[in-house]
This record gives sequence, C-alpha cells and structure tokens, in this order.
Amino acid sequence: MLKIFLKRILRGFLSNKVYTTINLVGIVIGLTVSFFTVNYLLFEFSYDASHKKAETIFRLARNYRNQGYSVIGFPNWSNSDENEQKNWIKSLKNTNGVVDATQFIISSSREFIELNQKRIETDAILSTNTPQAFVEIFDWNIIEGSFQDFHGGVNKVLLTESVANQLVSKNQSLGDLVNKTVKILGQNYQVAAVIKDVPKNSHFDFSIALNTPKIDYWGSRIYIETDPNVLLPNLTQQLNQSIANYNPRLAKDPLYKGHYLQAIRDIHFKSNILYESKQPGSYTYAFLIGIFAIFTVFITIFNYANLTLAIKSKQNKTIGVLKTMGAKSENIAVQFILEAVILSLIAVPLAVILVSLATPIFNALMDVEISTGFIENYQMFLILIVLAIAIGFVASIAPILLLAQKNTIHLFKNGLQKSNFQGLVIRKYLITAQFVCLISIASIAYFTAKQLEFIYQKDLGFRKSQVLFAYTSPEKQDLFQQKLRQVSGINYVGNGSSFGIMPFNQMTYKVANQETVFDDARQLYLDYEALKAYGVKTDLVFDKNSTRKTIINRTAAKKIAESIKIPVEKLIGTTIITEPEYVNPANGQAGIPFVIDGIFEDIHLFSLREKIEPYFITLSNSVRMDGRSIVAYDSGEALKKIQNVYKELNEPFPLEISYLETNINQLYRQENKLNTLFRYFSFISIFLASLGIIGVTIFLTSIRTKEIGIRKILGASPLSISILSIKEYLPLVVFSLVLSFPIIYSIINQWLSGFAYRADIQYFAILPISTLVFGVIVVLVGIIAYNAAIANPVKSLKTE
Repeated sequence: MLKIFLKRILRGFLSNKVYTTINLVGIVIGLTVSFFTVNYLLFEFSYDASHKKAETIFRLARNYRNQGYSVIGFPNWSNSDENEQKNWIKSLKNTNGVVDATQFIISSSREFIELNQKRIETDAILSTNTPQAFVEIFDWNIIEGSFQDFHGGVNKVLLTESVANQLVSKNQSLGDLVNKTVKILGQNYQVAAVIKDVPKNSHFDFSIALNTPKIDYWGSRIYIETDPNVLLPNLTQQLNQSIANYNPRLAKDPLYKGHYLQAIRDIHFKSNILYESKQPGSYTYAFLIGIFAIFTVFITIFNYANLTLAIKSKQNKTIGVLKTMGAKSENIAVQFILEAVILSLIAVPLAVILVSLATPIFNALMDVEISTGFIENYQMFLILIVLAIAIGFVASIAPILLLAQKNTIHLFKNGLQKSNFQGLVIRKYLITAQFVCLISIASIAYFTAKQLEFIYQKDLGFRKSQVLFAYTSPEKQDLFQQKLRQVSGINYVGNGSSFGIMPFNQMTYKVANQETVFDDARQLYLDYEALKAYGVKTDLVFDKNSTRKTIINRTAAKKIAESIKIPVEKLIGTTIITEPEYVNPANGQAGIPFVIDGIFEDIHLFSLREKIEPYFITLSNSVRMDGRSIVAYDSGEALKKIQNVYKELNEPFPLEISYLETNINQLYRQENKLNTLFRYFSFISIFLASLGIIGVTIFLTSIRTKEIGIRKILGASPLSISILSIKEYLPLVVFSLVLSFPIIYSIINQWLSGFAYRADIQYFAILPISTLVFGVIVVLVGIIAYNAAIANPVKSLKTE
C-alpha cells in the first residue's frame, strides 16, 4: 500500500512541476525561519543552564531605598581589607542551608596582558578571592591545566580560549601556556588553566579570571550554592540574620530593606535590578519574534493549502474513482498527509544548506550561538525533521477537510464541472489569512522602525555627537587634559559623570525644614568644562572662577516647588537636604545640604524607556572621576591626536575611548536587533506571499483560458481582462485590513508600553501598507493575466 501511495505521490509531483516547485521553495524558507526561531527561543530560555548545579545556584541581591542591587557592598565599602572581605563571605557560607559561596567582580576596563614579548588587550577581567568556590559552584569547560592549581595559591589566572589563542605562538599549543607567568594590571600571574569561552547564554561574561587576595572594589557579586532541600524563605531569613550579625550598622539603616535570593536561571528574563553585567532579556521581544515566525510559517502553510486545493480540485473525478474502488476517506487523508510530509522532508536537505549559509549572519545579528554542525550536533537535524513533519501535517489539513471527506457522488458531480476551485470559499479564507499575516508583519516592522527613528531623532537635552570619553590613570589625568586643551579641533575637556548610561542608584532628599522625604533623585558631578562639552542648557551664570554650585533639572524644580507651594522661579537659594537619614558623627548634622544655584533643562540621562526624574548636578572644578576625561571636538582627526597625546604619558594600560553617541545607541541594542530581524521577516513574508499569489493566479488563468478567449472575441481588451482578475483580490485585502488592525494594535501597544517616551503612532499608516500589499498583488496578477489575455483567442478556445 505504501509503495502505491509513494508512486502516486511522485507522479503527482512530476505532473505539476510548477506548483510543486513553488510549494518546495516556500517550505524550504518556512523551515529555515522555523529553525532559527525555535533555536533562538531555546537559546534565550537556556541561560545559565550549562551549570550542573544550576537549580541550586542563587545570586544574593539587596534592596536599598526602593531599588534592587546586583552588586553587594562590603561592610566598609572600598576600605574593606582582605580579611574583612573573606570573613564577610565566610559569614554567609556558614549560614544553615548554604553549601558554598563565592564572590567576584568584573571590570570593564581594557588592560594589557603581557607574555614574553607579546602584549594583547582585553577587558571583562574577573577578580575573585574565593577561587575554589568559583570553580566548584560554576561549571567551566577546561581545555588545559587544572582548577586545583587555580585555587591552590594566590595570583593565579584562568585564560579563556579566545585570549589564550592571542597569546600562544604559532608553534605552540594552548597547553604550553600553563604555568607560564603573564603580567596583568602591573602584577605577575601564573596561568593555572585554559578554559572554553564563557557561553553567550550566560548572564555574566569574562575573558580572564584572576585569583586575587583582595577584590579592589566597593563590593562584589555574590553567588550561593544551597542545600537542595532547604526552603528558600527560611534560608533568606537566615541569611539576613547572618548579615545583620556581621554588619549591624547596615541592619540599622532605615533605607535598608533586606537581601534576597535570585535563582540563576531566572536572572536573564526576570531580573530588573541595578548594575547587571549584561542587559537582561525580554519576554516581550521573545514573544514578538515568535509571533513573526508563526505568521511567516502560516503564509507557507496557506500557500501549500491553496495550491494543493487548486490541483486537487481538478482531480475530483480521480478521487471519486479511488473511493468507488474501495478507498476510504482515511486512505485519501493519509495520501494527502504523505504528500505534504514527503515534500517537506525533500525540503530538509535544501533547508540544511540555507541554514548553514545563514547561521553566521543570524548569530552575529542576534548575538547568539546556534550551531551549524548538523553532523556532530544531531539535535539540530532532528529539530528540522520534526519541523518539516509538523509543517507538512498542518499544511495538509485543509485539503483533507475539503476533499478527502467528500462523498463519491459529490466528487463526480464537481468533477464534471471541471473546476470548483475558482469559487471555493476556503480559498478566499486562506488568501485572506495570508494577507492578514502579511499586513501584520509589514505594519509591525514599520511601527518598530518609527519608534527607533523617534529615539534617534529626539532631542535628549544635551549634545550627543562629537563627544567622547577618554580614560587615563588618575595620577596623569590633569596632565593629559592639559595637553588635550592645546590640541586644535578639541573644544572642551572636562571631568565628571557620564550621560547616556544605564540607570544607577537613586538618593533621598527633602526641602530644609520640611518633613516630606523623596527618594527618586540622581546625583551627578561635573566641572564647568564638562557642562559646556555636553551643551546642557541652564540659567546659571558662571565663569572660570566659579565656585562649587548645584543646579537641579526642570522636573526636580517643578516637584520641589509644588511641594512647598512656591513658583519655580523663586526656588533659587532654597536649601535641599540629601540623604537626610545620614547623621554626620563629627557634628551631628543630618544629611548633606546644598543650595539650589540654578535650574537646567531636562535631559534624558538614560534610555527613553526611563521617565525623566529629578537630577542634581554638583558643579566644581575639582571634580575627578575614575580617570575619565569628557572631550568635545569638531575635527575628524581628534581621535588620532588624542592617541598621540596618550602615547606621551607612557601609561601601563591601553587607551580606552568610548563615544557618547555609541553608548546611547548601545542602550537600544535589543531594539536595533529586533528591527533588523523584522525587516528580514517582512521581505521573506512578501516573497512567500508573492510565490503563492503567482501560483494561484497561474492556475486560475489556466482554467479560465476559454473564458478569456470568448471575452476577447466579444471585444474585451487585455487591460479589462487583467482588471477582472485583479478585482477579486480587492475585497480580500480590505477584509484583511480590518482583521489585522486589532492584532497590530495589541502587539505594538504591548511593545511600546516598555518606553516612557514613544513615537506618536499613526495607525492610519496601516492603510498605505495595505495599499502597498495590494499594489504587489496588482503587479503580479496583472502581469500573469495580461500575458494570458494577449494570447491568440483561437488557441484559447481550442484549449480543453
């Protein structure tokens, strides 16, 4: 029976080469889109799953004011010594229910790594003083060396494979690096091991890991391995008690609201706290990508269903004969399913080729690691097979319902009518559904692009182009800046806080002699040159001899003025107390006061996802921050000149430069990836829909050959015949427009809800998008119909 089925199916494919080819191309593309989408979602939801103990690994986080922190401050912050840091983590490890605990920090600064005469640059340097727990809690894939050596002494280093490959000589292997001494951060470290690069689906990343006696920072990231049987609420309570015992000063702080545990597997999607190593993922974006892929695959399925119905509608008699000879509806259904599944399986090798070619592009675009090795990674091939069978099965449902279930008399009756496909209602439903998917994809892609356009065109309240940040050692910062001010093309060189960054901690404040305390301000520090470099608009009058002053933004001014019921213009001279909970032990003064010296216009300090809140800028020419110089320039040669100045300093680390505009763009990295992917989806869906329309139009034209010939003899022009073919699609596009609107509206509103500032979405734009879809239909159908209409009418009338 199976052999008969296969012969019949093969014969059907060969006798309808054009339609089979169209279906095959559509399925190949549908399979490719499905493959990438499934693997992308699997990747996103697999964050940190590579650790064998993932289910019992938790990150310790802290609530302070109304914010969560992923970095936990040491009891004495930057003044904590080696013993205090180790006793701090030991107090957590000794808590009942805790199996092990590790702490580390990751620096983003670029540093030199030197081995013999070779020197390379790297960033993402991890430092830990709990090395044994670090390699025992987490799973790192070792290539050469040993973890025992890493935690067996101090000043040891783990190199990732990518860094090791830069250090190793041509005639050496990675193993030759083990036990070698490398110079990092001005100190010697012994290479303990080389490990595989940290997987991209990890919520933190590093290029090298240092075993150091002391973490040179104000705090650390703390991870805890718990007893599998412990109750988390009880453990959290016990940890907070341990922390209170070790750091009673923190426990008494009225702003402190306790520590809590985050499951490591939840961090990527569910964490929304400060100072994350990587930008967290988004359920909304994963949902949108999934929806786009489903729409694209639906177009493939609708294409197959439409063309199969077209072909089978001319084979009603054949199906009727099979039923007369004893074939049951189930047999016909099995044949339809086999046809679709076999065609899908034929598409698999072609999809493998397309996937292999497109994977590097997709990985680079979406910053994921999808394997291209179908032979060694058989799971990838199985995914394609399962997707092929699923697409084939779903695509065969419409032909089964419409044809396989009909009785024999009905089949013979329709068979004598030659074609019932032309007026088949289901065909219109399928085409309408196809148009709904197409209009939805194109519209959503358009509106996401409009939001990005709005983001990049919006006035942020400061100069974002031709401003950069250059970093030196604090000791040589003044000399560096002095030299830069003598360089032509550089306008301002200042010091202070960065703009265009991720949110940082808020502070509390109140008006002097008032009771109400607010907790939503951010404190910035700039010197006067930096204020000019940023181009911040302020009513403050100052000169080179200006002393320390504080200005507040317009939002803060309105809030404060409203709270004390005075006009904004009368705020100058008002005293504000920041951190009123803090009491100076020297003089008993509560909080840190400042006088409002001026008001500056609102700036978008963070991304447009964040609402503008009160910002305070303290202006002082003595401001210095981490060796950062803020440089405003107007010459394209500025970078080269800055590099030349830096070389004169003979610094022990490489010059690190970041551009303000680039930093701002990085805030919308996810949105940019999404927008690019949506454009690809739009092109693919238009192509697939066009294939389907071409196939159906060719079929409809072929069964209307005599009708076209008669119309020509009766005087109809080729144009009028073409218009007749086009007209039937117009109501379908209009109906599709109505159906797609609520889909587009709900999806776009859900996405835009993540932005505090968003473009004014004009939903009437869906109308021209639908018109464009109809325009594509007009061109494709018009060309095919016109070619049929200009044929010799005598030949048309002879056609059976």
